Amino acid sequence: MRKILLATTALVGFVAAGAAQAATAPLNVTVGGDINFVAGAFHESRISTNSATPAGADFQTLYSLNFGVTGKAANGLEYGGNLVLDNHSNAYEANYAGEVDGIRVTQADIFMSGAYGKIRMGDFRGATELAVAAPSVGGLSYVSFLNASTSFAKDIVYGIDTKNYDTNITYYTPKVGNEMGKVQAAVTYVPKIGQRGSQVLLARGDEYKNLVKAAVTYAGNIQKVAVNASAHVVTGDTQALPATLEDFTSWGIGVQAAYQGFTVGGNYIDLDDYNITSADRKSQATYTAGIKYEFGKYVVGFDWLGAEGYSDAAYAGSYVKDFNAYSFGGAYTWAPGLTTTVNAVLFNQDAQTNTSDNEGYVLLVSQKLAF
Repeated sequence: MRKILLATTALVGFVAAGAAQAATAPLNVTVGGDINFVAGAFHESRISTNSATPAGADFQTLYSLNFGVTGKAANGLEYGGNLVLDNHSNAYEANYAGEVDGIRVTQADIFMSGAYGKIRMGDFRGATELAVAAPSVGGLSYVSFLNASTSFAKDIVYGIDTKNYDTNITYYTPKVGNEMGKVQAAVTYVPKIGQRGSQVLLARGDEYKNLVKAAVTYAGNIQKVAVNASAHVVTGDTQALPATLEDFTSWGIGVQAAYQGFTVGGNYIDLDDYNITSADRKSQATYTAGIKYEFGKYVVGFDWLGAEGYSDAAYAGSYVKDFNAYSFGGAYTWAPGLTTTVNAVLFNQDAQTNTSDNEGYVLLVSQKLAF
């Protein structure tokens, strides 16, 4: 009995000591996230007579939970990590309309930062998070209401980079400059596309290896105009034997300018030979432009997404000569974290074969709570 009492006392003391240390530890943990209810109406000309995927309307609920950890050591080293769980669209699934109601870890990383820059390791986008694109009201959530086998939109939105949260290591330089503006650069190394989380890919698949991303960004003020600009490059080698995909080197530039509530900007990305074979030699590119205006609790805007390239969709005429999506949006913030957004998207698709041409619309109303 005495031994049990001593063991229990020691255990309680250990737990109490651990709790005391935890209470005084330099780590700060934050928890946040969002819940987004979306109501959508949609129509595509190619599937208007297909009873399996009719035009119509549906509801969608998106949610995410974000954990952040930061700390600072006695020697000045800053460190921490991020963990994001959500039920958002899975770019790796062929059919993404009507997402499965499941939670997945979409981002998990550790960082260490000091006078010489920042090292970040884990599952996240990497250097191209610094890339600048057109301002948007409503984002890209309309893609979930389009059919993967008929619309080129998925291939554009989930291109080389936005779907690539593969395990990587990234180095960020310190921000260098003065009150007029600062420049930062970053470089990322990804051993294999498709490797994330606990996966270890031993076999040579029809994917890419040795993916390298590099980006540089500028943020500053020219007179009274706030300017953000970026340039980036992404390159990868095929790992299949014999090789079926082409090696590629993609590059892009982007810029935004903001003045008295107005923000304008756009970007251009040359996709080079990403995800194509030696028989596919046509150009692949995406480009955006947009404008938005914020006044009080309101924001309104318009943006355009254009593209040309090869589609992963399973339909004839996989090369899309011209894709355009025009988005009109407006939002109102009722209270901190509570926002209503209205978005109307019109799109048209001119494919290599006329039977793969497509056009349609997506109308969205969303109510979002961010915390």
